[in-house]
Amino acid sequence: MTTPIEFSPYTPEYVVLTNGLRIIPEKQQHRASCYSQSAWQNMLRGRLPNGGKPIIVRDPSEYLTYAEVCTLEALTNKTKTDAYEFLCIATPREICIDGHVQRVYKSHTLDTRAAQQLRELLRNTFIRTFLDFSTRNKVFAQSNGIHRSNIEVLERFLMAYDIPVSHDKNERSTLRRLIQRWKKEAEYMAKSPAIINDELVTRIDKHEIYGGLPKYDDD
Repeated sequence: MTTPIEFSPYTPEYVVLTNGLRIIPEKQQHRASCYSQSAWQNMLRGRLPNGGKPIIVRDPSEYLTYAEVCTLEALTNKTKTDAYEFLCIATPREICIDGHVQRVYKSHTLDTRAAQQLRELLRNTFIRTFLDFSTRNKVFAQSNGIHRSNIEVLERFLMAYDIPVSHDKNERSTLRRLIQRWKKEAEYMAKSPAIINDELVTRIDKHEIYGGLPKYDDD
């Protein structure tokens, strides 16, 4: 069994869950690529999200692949490999809609907008985690007088999270492009309005320009 990812109530991901959970008909949930517990359980048994007779024979204890989801939903699989993964996420027990507290049931799932917001948050977290890992590797390599390439750092990062990686030349070329893309996205995030409009972040003090120690009020 897959252990659900559970977000703290103090995270932006949890806010997206509490604001975006809705009861959406199972046959429409593919629009957001986000499935309720009831729909996913049907699909684990090879059935359509809204139930019925099994379409494919599969072991319900095995996690669904992206290709299987496409088969069950009659969607075109545009990926040559299983490039996508569905995450099992624990939902809050209760949500508040129009000022009323409602219990969350197995039929609740995220609407399209909320699902996209959550994917964006998770992607940003992934990129920040990689860049932090990369920075620590570079600092370690420099302090020990060795060279560690970007591709080596990325392979170590993927290994740390049990993400399969081969030594195929085409895949290594793809990884190099990913590194550049993630760095560009990180630069974009650093220049986002949420950062630029924060005066405590964007303020440049004199000691940062001319050097020396910062000046405090009691100096």
